[in-house]
Amino acid sequence: MSSNKTKIFALLISLVSLSSFSQGISLCDGNNDKLITLMKSNYKDLPMDGAKYVSIGNCKYIIGVGTTSTKSKTTSVMARISSVKARREVLLLLNKAFVTSEAILTTEQVITDNTSSYFEGFRDEVTEKSSAFVSGMSMLTAFKSSDGSTFIYILYTLI
Repeated sequence: MSSNKTKIFALLISLVSLSSFSQGISLCDGNNDKLITLMKSNYKDLPMDGAKYVSIGNCKYIIGVGTTSTKSKTTSVMARISSVKARREVLLLLNKAFVTSEAILTTEQVITDNTSSYFEGFRDEVTEKSSAFVSGMSMLTAFKSSDGSTFIYILYTLI
């Protein structure tokens, strides 16, 4: 009989522990609106790429922020560009990054009927090899800066 009481007691302790753990996760899930408000207040007026640790109550997060210009781009293109930049920032924060970057400036001269025209193009190529941790991060929010010139994409994960 004592053996059964011990098993029941162990089962109750396990259930209480599991219940406390699951309540902790659900409490952190309720912080998304607070986290979005905090990120918008931090980045709407002065957008910049970056990553940092953020705490709200007992919940700790890793935040990645990527930005891109809104000029002549669709929302889909802006989201892809800024998402890669946000993931790169998180990788740099965690010191697990293998990122290569190359800036390419091209200049062309076109001569037609005694007139010449010059064209310049600039391309910034970023290649990244990311870990599963960063690839699994969820999008928290995306929005435009207060002047409308910058698209801001924010990733997060609970740690």
